[in-house]
Amino acid sequence: MKWYENEEINNNIIISSRVRLARNLKKYPFCNFLNSKQCDEIISLTKNAIFNGISNASEYFNLIDIDKIEDIDKVCMFENHSISLEFLNNDLPKALILQKDEQLNIMINEEDHIRIQSIECGENIEKAFERANQIDDLIGESIDYAFDEKFGYLTSCLTNVGTGLRASFMVHIPMLEKYRKINNIAQNISKFGMTIRGIYGEGTNSLAGIYQISNQATLGKDEKEIISNVKNVTLQIIEKEKMLRDNIKDNLELIDNIYRSYGILKYCKKISNDEALNHLSNIWVGFYSKILDIKQLPKFNIYNIMMMVQPANLTKYTKLSTKEQIDIQRAKVINDII
Repeated sequence: MKWYENEEINNNIIISSRVRLARNLKKYPFCNFLNSKQCDEIISLTKNAIFNGISNASEYFNLIDIDKIEDIDKVCMFENHSISLEFLNNDLPKALILQKDEQLNIMINEEDHIRIQSIECGENIEKAFERANQIDDLIGESIDYAFDEKFGYLTSCLTNVGTGLRASFMVHIPMLEKYRKINNIAQNISKFGMTIRGIYGEGTNSLAGIYQISNQATLGKDEKEIISNVKNVTLQIIEKEKMLRDNIKDNLELIDNIYRSYGILKYCKKISNDEALNHLSNIWVGFYSKILDIKQLPKFNIYNIMMMVQPANLTKYTKLSTKEQIDIQRAKVINDII
């Protein structure tokens, strides 16, 4: 099962836990200064470390030559969180090593030579770190990383120097968004070296009240401290969201919005991506807060539905091309599920 297919997401405000490790190879310049030959060499070295290294892990992974697949497949991988926006857009020769259940991926020649990303459903940040750390050690058996005794792992961006660790939680906090608390939260957590970003991380916007909360810097702290700090801050934010949700039953306007969203998604004949996600967000809160009968809960988790109806995913699996066709198909998919 892929992490985003887990039905437990329906009952959680924390959608997923993610750990990303940034690594660079010794004796190679950072990605901004690589030539094509060096990029190919880094891909080959990383591939060999996974598939032919001392601790062979080939049975768990697929190697994907990003430059040889269709653009629509790349965007689907972005929508599913298998690759980053930076990786999608840069022009360097690059490759992706993807675990078959999509819970771990290794981006080669993104902002750094190697980006290891581990994702777990719900509040499982320690498990995500354990898996990423295992792969980091496996690659380190065959590759010499760029490492300084004083500064730690060397990276192309100064904010990643040190552990190279970015720990994050993806959270569904539409009530905090509705009451315009997000900017205040961002200002407060920045004092503790944290940041809040859009659904796909840095440089992206929030969709349907979904945000990522993560650390900003890695220097001067060890991995456990970073993870603990991000977790503590996130749990405090979650408590604020819960408090607002607890008052929904006294707010006729919010209850009305939840039922309207349910009716629209059940009977609409055409719907845009943004509108669909906002209505799905509303009924997600409705199920969580027991405004909607739990027996009506879809077989799929709400977040999985959100990913299914994203433009690239729908285009890939339906072969439709125009926006109107996609909007009609999106409505059909949601009608059938709801």
